[in-house]
Amino acid sequence: MITPDEKERIAQELNKKFGAKDVKCPMCGNIHFIIADGYFNTFMQGDLRQTNLGGPSIPSIPVICNNCGFISMHALGILGLLPKQENTEKGGEYGK
Repeated sequence: MITPDEKERIAQELNKKFGAKDVKCPMCGNIHFIIADGYFNTFMQGDLRQTNLGGPSIPSIPVICNNCGFISMHALGILGLLPKQENTEKGGEYGK
């Protein structure tokens, strides 16, 4: 379970990234969201024909629209919320 302090830190980091923008759910247009009580850890797959458990992953926090339930995932590393040894940048960056 994520502690209230952790949720507050996550909310602060997300607010820094979004600023004062009117963030809306892409499905229903709602402006109210909740931070889930746990994390997702999505394992990277090197081959679409196989499923591997373990190995490289993307730890993320799910943010949920409190109207329609749409879930957006936000990478903890980009938000600066991983321990230093886990927060490594590998590969290319999109959108530069």
